[in-house]
Amino acid sequence: MKTDEQLYFALGLAQKAGKLASGDLSLTEALKEGRGKYVVIAGDVSSRTEEKITALCQAQQVPFTKRLDMASLGRAIGRAPRAAVVILDENFMKLMV
Repeated sequence: MKTDEQLYFALGLAQKAGKLASGDLSLTEALKEGRGKYVVIAGDVSSRTEEKITALCQAQQVPFTKRLDMASLGRAIGRAPRAAVVILDENFMKLMV
């Protein structure tokens, strides 16, 4: 597992390369369509949101981790606070695992 700083950097790169989806609708679509490779869930999300995202990940057999907080996750990708992001590329996933 990479450090939070390395994860932060990799998330920013993935966002700039267009290999990341964030936001409830985009994340759900990516997972249901089978495009998701790895999900990062913020450590301070509500239990209901966490259950929803982890259930989707498990149904699609997508690995996930619970790291950072919502503000840091959003800041890493240059957006408002995010509950979770999904990586859409295996190579970027390897940077984070």
